[in-house]
Amino acid sequence: MSAVVVTFNACIKDANSGTIVNGLKPMALIPEGGMTNFSKASLSFPSADLSDTVTFHANYAWTNVAPTDITFTLGYDANALSAYNSLGGIQYEKFPDSIYSYKGTSVVVKAGQSYSDAIPLVVYPTKIDPTRNYMLPISIMSAPGTTISGNLSTIYYHFIGNPIAGAYMEEWIRWQNASGSGSPAYDFAGMANVFSATSPTEISVTSQANGLTFIIDFTNNGGVLSNFTATIDPASYPNAGIASILSGPTVTADLVNKKFTIDFSYNLASGAGRTVREIFTK
Repeated sequence: MSAVVVTFNACIKDANSGTIVNGLKPMALIPEGGMTNFSKASLSFPSADLSDTVTFHANYAWTNVAPTDITFTLGYDANALSAYNSLGGIQYEKFPDSIYSYKGTSVVVKAGQSYSDAIPLVVYPTKIDPTRNYMLPISIMSAPGTTISGNLSTIYYHFIGNPIAGAYMEEWIRWQNASGSGSPAYDFAGMANVFSATSPTEISVTSQANGLTFIIDFTNNGGVLSNFTATIDPASYPNAGIASILSGPTVTADLVNKKFTIDFSYNLASGAGRTVREIFTK
C-alpha cells in the first residue's frame, strides 16, 4: 500500500495495514482507496446478475488500536468525481440511483480495533448500461479525533463503458494439431462469460475452457467500430500449457450478429501442436 502523503514531524506505522502514517495524530483512511488502487475499484459483473456486492473498510491508522469507538461518516463525494474528470481522459457520470444501494453512511471502528466491519456496496448489473462510464466516489467525511488521509480517503468505484462489453456465451473448439485440419477433438458450447471493459476501446475475457485471457482492442469512430485486434495475456499461458504461440491470435468481429471469433495455434512443452477457436456470442 502506498505511503500517505502529508507532512508532520514524526512517522508512525499501522501494524495491521502496513500503511505509513506521518504525524502523531491518528489517521482515518480507506485501505482499498486512493488513486493507487483505482484499477482495483473497477467493477465488472455478469450482466444477468440481479445483484452483486463489493465491500471496503474504514481504517483507524495509528501506533495503537482505537481507544474508544470511532464513528466514521462516509458518503458520495461529488467533488472527487469533478476533480477526477478535470484531469481529462475517460469522463465519468455519477452512478444512477437505480444501479446501486449504499447504506454505509456511518460506520464504527470499535475500541480495541483498527478496522471497521466490511462496508457493502450493492450493485444491480441488469440495470447498468454497459456503454456508459459511471463512477461512485465514496469518501470519509469525518472521523473525530483523527486526521483524514490526503490520498487514501476516497474509494473510486467505477464502471468503464464499452460498446462490446457485457455477457456472452462461449464456444471452445480445439484440434489436436497445429494446422486445424480434420475434425476437432473438442467442441464445448454454452459457457457463460463476460467481456470486461478495461478502457472504452478494449475488453478482456478469460476462457472458461482453458483459462487463457484474451484482450480485444478496436477503434470507435463516432460509433463505427473497426480495426479489431486480439492478443493473449502471456501470464495466462500456463493455464493452457502453452510453450509458444505458432500463429494468431486473429479476431473476426461480426457486429451484426454480435459474434467474435478468435483463432490461434500453439505448441505444448512436449512440442505437440494445437489449434483453438474461441467463439463469443452476445
